[in-house]
This record gives sequence, C-alpha cells and structure tokens, in this order.
Amino acid sequence: MALLFCAAALLSACSDVDRQQAKICVAVATAVAPENQKVSIQSVIPLVGVSHAVRVNYSVPGMALPLYVDCAFGGGMLEPGRGDVIGVRGYDGALSERELLTLYRWFLSRDDFIDRAVAETNWQPESIQLLSWAPPKAVGFALQQVTNILNLAALYSPLALAFALIYGLIRRINMAFGQITVIGGYGAIFGIVAAVGIPSFGPFATLALAVACAVSLAALWGWLVGRTVVLPLADRPDRAFMIATIGLGIALSEMLHLGQGAREIWVEPMLDTPVILTAGAFPVVVPEMRLVIILVALIVLPAVLAFMRLSRFGRAWLSVADDPVMARLAGINTGAVTAVTLILASALAAGGGLVLALSYGTISFSMGLMVGLKALLASLVGGAGSLLGAVLGGLLIATLETAWSAYFDSTSRDIVVLGVLTLLFLLRPNGLMGLGKALEEGRGTRLS
Repeated sequence: MALLFCAAALLSACSDVDRQQAKICVAVATAVAPENQKVSIQSVIPLVGVSHAVRVNYSVPGMALPLYVDCAFGGGMLEPGRGDVIGVRGYDGALSERELLTLYRWFLSRDDFIDRAVAETNWQPESIQLLSWAPPKAVGFALQQVTNILNLAALYSPLALAFALIYGLIRRINMAFGQITVIGGYGAIFGIVAAVGIPSFGPFATLALAVACAVSLAALWGWLVGRTVVLPLADRPDRAFMIATIGLGIALSEMLHLGQGAREIWVEPMLDTPVILTAGAFPVVVPEMRLVIILVALIVLPAVLAFMRLSRFGRAWLSVADDPVMARLAGINTGAVTAVTLILASALAAGGGLVLALSYGTISFSMGLMVGLKALLASLVGGAGSLLGAVLGGLLIATLETAWSAYFDSTSRDIVVLGVLTLLFLLRPNGLMGLGKALEEGRGTRLS
C-alpha cells in the first residue's frame, strides 16, 4: 500500500488546478467573452487567495486588453459543490445573481454545451506526457486495451485470489465474497466522505484514508462472517454450505440496501489528469488513478503470492490445507492460521471494492453477485485451490471481456466470455493449473 500512497502523491503534485473546474471555467469564458468572437485560452491558473476558484486568461481578435474570467465554486475535490459555479467575475465586472442564474440554467446545466464550448477554443486540458514513442494506430489501440485489461484484472484477480485462499484451506466456496467486496467499496466511500470534512486533507491523504477504511471494514466483516457462518459449516455437506453462504450474501446485500439506499453511489473523480503513455495517431492515455491502481496491482498480487510461498505463515497455511490434524500435531495453531486467512482474503476482496469505487467511480449494494460470480469463475478457471491460477484466471476473464468489447459488439460480450470459459472447462476440466485431480485424490493444495 505504501507504493499506492507514494504514486498518488507524485501524480497529484503535477497539477494545481482542478481539472473539472478548469473545464467549466473555460466554458464560462466563452459565454462572457465579447459576442461573436473566437476565444483563445492563454492560461488556466488557481485564483490566489480564494478557495476553490480558477482564473482563465484568454484573448479575442481585435482586443488588446488583458481578458480574464474568475470562477468561484461551491466546493473542492470530492465535495458536493465541486462543479457548482457560485460566482463569476470578468474583465468588465462581476455577474449579478440574475445573470449567474441565467448562465447556469441555460448553459452550465448542459454537459454537451460545456463540451462544445471547450472544443471551440484552443484549450487542451493539462496532461502528463511520459513517452514520446509514436506507435502505429493499430498498435496504439491494442496498447490502450492492455491498460483496460490490467485495470479490470485489478478488480477480478484479488477477489479470485481471496476465493482460492479460503477454498484451499477448507475446500469450500464462500459465495458471500462478492458482498465483502462491495462492503470494501462502501468503506472507501466512507473514508472519502470523512476526508472531505477535514480541510487539510489533500488527494494523497484522502486516498490513504479510503484504503484504510475499505481494508479495515472488509477485513472485519470477513472475519466476523467467517467465524460465525463459514467455519462452523465447513465440515457440513457441500450443498448445505453453499446454500448458507448464498443466504449470507443475500443478507449482507439487503443490509447494505437498507443502510445505504437502493441508488448507486457515484464518486467524484480524483487524480483524473490524463497520463499520455505514447503519442502517435492513437495515443495511449490513462487517468492518474487508473495508472496508480494498475501499478499497485502489479506489485501487490505478486507480493501476496511470494508471501504465501516463502513466509512462515504461507508454509503453515499449506500445512493446514494439506492435513489439519497433522498440522496441529506439528504444533501449528490452526485457529490462528484460519483467522489470518479470513482477514487476508477479505482484505484482498476489499481491493476489488477499491477499484470499483476509485477507478469506475460507482458502488451499489447489488454489484456483489455479478462481481463475485465472475471472480469465482476466474478462480475455478485457474484451478481450484491454486493461488497463482486464481490471479491468471482473473487476467484471462479481463482479457476476454475487454478484447471482445474493443473489437466486436459489446452487447454479446458476456455470452461469448461464458462460452469460451465453458470450452476451456471442457478442454481442461481441472483449470489452467490442473489442480482439480490432486484435490479430489486428497493430496491437498498448491501455491502455484
């Protein structure tokens, strides 16, 4: 997680102006400029000494006066009034309340009007150029899809790994893990809301608090339902366990429904400055937040796999998974191993919730079922009980979904993806890592 915070701090330092507010104020400049004159934007800067305010310096043909417009907003990043213009002052004075109301009602309330007005200027939103490499258009498009695949895999792979950790230990599938992911997403929202109430919190501290709340809340609930429902039923028949965890998932979903409401919660963009990875006919552009998520996922997932393979806990987990009775006779505290596994798996599930809230910008009580089923498929495709297979399975499903949506009709995406997965199960019934036969024969699990 330290890498996440450092990367966020580095990227957020690249811009002093809120991107969304800058775009709105540029549109305001076109509305208050002399009529029938083309506006050329000179600069967009924060208004010194005023909170949540932007100054746009611009020029029009035939006028040598320094033209500008100042826009004051009702809030800052992640605050409810971030996009609400509460005051406008131009080179010829401030707009009256009536003029401001007219501007907002007939112009600023329409996103298409704002986009059209910005497009007519020469203004380009601030971006971060990393590479000057200019690949061919087809290559650039393919690389853009790779970034989309990695971002989606950052949602599926941690949750699939959580399924594999629990299945490898008790040979049962916890159907409530999708709801644990959603709880993690709501935890991220709680962290963001709490940070908004602290004036000194910037994007870096807000992101840190969101991560802490998401992981803590999901880990707490994962441990609680694990100790009260999952583990007491671990020795019962498969059917009873599956029905119980499905019911648990429904109960958790209804709890979120009653506690947080039925509507989707949308999160204001944070770290949304575009990062240009390549130039050329089709530049590869990734928002800062998505780039941070991809980088962190590429570090955290291999780190978890290495931890499970090399650490003392990982060896204890493997011993309990192979033979819990012999593990106890060897002096391993199986209860502690199980508790840590529940917490670790729930923290990984919270990672999926963070991606939903921070990258896709939305969370809802009803998302758990579909996200959980896809992550379960990823875990099974990789091989039941295989940790590495779960990560690869998440990457495979993300690749299938993204590639089909990019090159073919996206409305048939789920049908095609499920069809390909069915064919894969027919060709390799034991999954990518081929562990099913070993498990059926009682030879335990593997970390690969």
